[in-house]
Amino acid sequence: MRKKWQHYSEEECLGILRDYYSSGLTKGGCCRKYGIKSSSTLSNWLRKYEFHPELLSLQANPIEEDMANRDKESYKEENAALKKRIKELEKALAFSRLETEARDLMIDKAESYFNIPIRKKSGAKQ
Repeated sequence: MRKKWQHYSEEECLGILRDYYSSGLTKGGCCRKYGIKSSSTLSNWLRKYEFHPELLSLQANPIEEDMANRDKESYKEENAALKKRIKELEKALAFSRLETEARDLMIDKAESYFNIPIRKKSGAKQ
């Protein structure tokens, strides 16, 4: 029983190649994602469109602002928001460190009280 050849239009090929370049997938991963039978098909497309980068160019995101066109207020707002986020993350990190220290202290106390090892040995097999 022969398998039917799948034919891809030029637009489909270009769309798959754009996704391949932008996603960072391997050739095999991209082939699995799109149901392409062989990675050599993708390699052939890459060779075919290698010298036509204008066809493969990724579309620029029109929403992004150009840095030169931003005003000082937007920079100040963004800077304030980032500083606030940094403070929140530093608080979360400090709390996490305290939590870890409390857990270690609790384990130490439990080991000494019950006279049993609770922590895993570093060389123990699972």
